[in-house]
Amino acid sequence: MAAHWILHLALLLLSMSSQQVHAARQQDRHTISVQSLLSSSICSSASAVPAAGSTLQIVRRACLQTGDHETVPDHHYTTAILHRDRQRVRSIHRRITRAETTATTIPARLGLAFQSLEYVVTIGIGTPPRNFTVLFDTGSDLTWVQCLPCPDSSCYHQEEPLLDPSKSSTYVNISCSAPECHIGGAQQTSCGRTSCQYSVKYADKSETRGSLAEETFTLSPLAPPATGVVFGCSHEHISGSNDTDMGVAGLLGLGRGDSSILSQTRQGNSGSRSVFSYCLPPRGSSTGYLTIGAAAPQQSKLSFTPLITTISQLSSAYVVSLAGISVNGAAVPIPASAFSLGAIIDSGTVATHMPAAAYYPLRDEFRRHMGGYKMLPEGSVELLDTCYDVTGQDVVTAPRVALEFGGGARIDVDASGILFVFPVADDSGPSLTLACLAFVPTNSPGLVIVGNMQQRAYNVVFDVDGGRIGFGPNGCS
Repeated sequence: MAAHWILHLALLLLSMSSQQVHAARQQDRHTISVQSLLSSSICSSASAVPAAGSTLQIVRRACLQTGDHETVPDHHYTTAILHRDRQRVRSIHRRITRAETTATTIPARLGLAFQSLEYVVTIGIGTPPRNFTVLFDTGSDLTWVQCLPCPDSSCYHQEEPLLDPSKSSTYVNISCSAPECHIGGAQQTSCGRTSCQYSVKYADKSETRGSLAEETFTLSPLAPPATGVVFGCSHEHISGSNDTDMGVAGLLGLGRGDSSILSQTRQGNSGSRSVFSYCLPPRGSSTGYLTIGAAAPQQSKLSFTPLITTISQLSSAYVVSLAGISVNGAAVPIPASAFSLGAIIDSGTVATHMPAAAYYPLRDEFRRHMGGYKMLPEGSVELLDTCYDVTGQDVVTAPRVALEFGGGARIDVDASGILFVFPVADDSGPSLTLACLAFVPTNSPGLVIVGNMQQRAYNVVFDVDGGRIGFGPNGCS
């Protein structure tokens, strides 16, 4: 194709307002508004922590905020998002084949910019507590935030002030000889001048370094503070090749490892359950939730699938069995070997990545139902091979896609999680509007990574004690 496509804005579907998607379900298809997806009102910020239990509000950050101004992401962020997503998935696959050291076994920097699908919560750190906005990631263990002192050349720009340990009466550096210096997880530790130092490497070659410390965390105003939580006080962040400024204060690790916030808050509290749940809002104007220590605010229509815990290289990940994929209610013919290692339920990966043996049958069936739309030649859009020109269309009708797990659990993917919809600039003419299938093939066999885009609007329950994950529709809207 002669035209040179440039992705001009970063996947505006990822940050839709409450009036931007009309998922008017027909018998077997989704009807999705197109023009309303292109609204420039895509910015949202973290709301205050709700005063109820340990439930945190989740919002999606879809634009940069500088002072009183908001800017729509450009094409650089779009390509960076997909590249970081691919690197994260490659890292997970390499962990299966033991091709990486343990220092890189928990990727977390894929898609962490405001310009993508990242979800954030607000937590309190220190005494008195100060609120910080952090990304949360089920694929990472260690929680960390940027701390003073941190020169501009070492720390990335964030919207909130950096944590100042001197202003908290409960902040304590961990010494090299303390057992906490050797807390389990992917972080490497070493002895600094006066305290235990850590570093965590991520799949996109970025790295966070600083001091391990103990501090008090407040997950909500009415919940008792969690004291003595080990976290990373970051004084240096090395950006990867496709990295951008995160904008948020740091990361909340919700993996299964010993250093995760989930494991630490359970230790020393015999009444605490190793369980959490969340709902990722499909619209930029709406708010979801993250609940720690309880199943979920909403329990209706939950179906569960067992956790797989036998893959040692993925000991921090949440792996379940994927039984099949259907399009418009009909099973896609996919060999069982394509799912032999299971599926990771990952809040840090954007799109769902799957082996070629599963992706291409899904893609071909999806294309068959999209015959009424003009498909672009493959290669027109980097990393996405099934894109349609929907310029001037008020709505696009897409087939329904469902992920079916072992034990009968199921995700009927929300309309907002099936297509990336975005404008592109053509050098030879006016901008066009494209809609692309939001699934990506990988060369590694056997393992599927279910991204947060395909989890939208569902109540997802991680019952670690019970060895299962549950899915319930209509968790948030």
